[in-house]
Amino acid sequence: MTMRANKFLAAVLAIFLAAAAILPLPAAAQEAAVEVDYRDDITVNHPYYVEQLPGGNLLMTRVGHQSPAVVEVTPAGQEVWSYQGVQAAAARRLANGNTLIADSGAPGRPFVPRVIEVNPAGRVVWEYRLPSPARAPRYAQRLSGGNTLITLPYQIIEVTPDKRVVWSYGWGRPVPPGTPGHLANPVQAVRLPNGHTLIVDQGFTGGRVLELDAHKQVIWQVGDGTYNPPPVSQGVPGEAAGSGEGRGDRQVLPGPAGTAPAADAAPRPVRLKRPTGVLRLPNGNTLIADAGTSTLLEVAPDRRVVNSWSWKGALADLPVMNQWLAAPVDPFRVVVPLTLTSSRSRVLVIASLNDAAQ
Repeated sequence: MTMRANKFLAAVLAIFLAAAAILPLPAAAQEAAVEVDYRDDITVNHPYYVEQLPGGNLLMTRVGHQSPAVVEVTPAGQEVWSYQGVQAAAARRLANGNTLIADSGAPGRPFVPRVIEVNPAGRVVWEYRLPSPARAPRYAQRLSGGNTLITLPYQIIEVTPDKRVVWSYGWGRPVPPGTPGHLANPVQAVRLPNGHTLIVDQGFTGGRVLELDAHKQVIWQVGDGTYNPPPVSQGVPGEAAGSGEGRGDRQVLPGPAGTAPAADAAPRPVRLKRPTGVLRLPNGNTLIADAGTSTLLEVAPDRRVVNSWSWKGALADLPVMNQWLAAPVDPFRVVVPLTLTSSRSRVLVIASLNDAAQ
């Protein structure tokens, strides 16, 4: 092979590696299969957030201009419980059997943003009201001590059972990116066992996931609120120019197959297009469901993507109009609520078939 040909191949290889360095690592689209396929012919509301309960039932929020509700259905579609008249952004089943509901109050009645706890008989046993639709809750988590962590449009608050705010993060209004406490469009905040808080900030032009310590300092972050990887021609292959805020969106680029990353390996930024759900694993890794790319990523504490797979293949034959709040179940399964172009709905529990990843 001539020296000119060698140089050409080296250039092609450099371009390929640079392109790979600015993208997530989705597996092939066909490496996913549908475990649960719930079909809903209702066209006046849509499943926005869905939790798969331990027994396999689906707890879902139906949001729309008519008959909004939180419902529990079996995988076969039988409705076994419901709470009507709430425009719920999220609902979680509590250990005591009650259901914690983040009721946005919009786009229809009752127009009252609040977080409520409802018992199996449908009685509200606790309620925290917000002052206006501009403060409509997106998500709520009941903490082990009895407090409730609530995700609001530009702020996260912790509320006691007697409705006192004892902790908060964020300004409660739009502030410029880079401002300490800036949140663009948070959709989920969860308190971790170590007392830290993990936040999914979906953003508007790209998202990020950040972890706060007890002093509200960002100690870990992936994504920077943008989804515009630079052209391959910019910068050193494997290095993303303008990677955004601080140090929080970089990970190590793996070496050739079968080898460990070099100590000076080029960093790889994690780009999140529309993150919608997060789960911290017992091993310290973090699962991120990115509905914008239909990808589930497992990210290590050092911000390396150690596994990722795409559920696009499971949607290939569906006329999808919207994917709502996709949520990880474990490293190999994700719950994806959908609205089709017919305005009918589907809720899919999708599993990875990538044996190599497992």
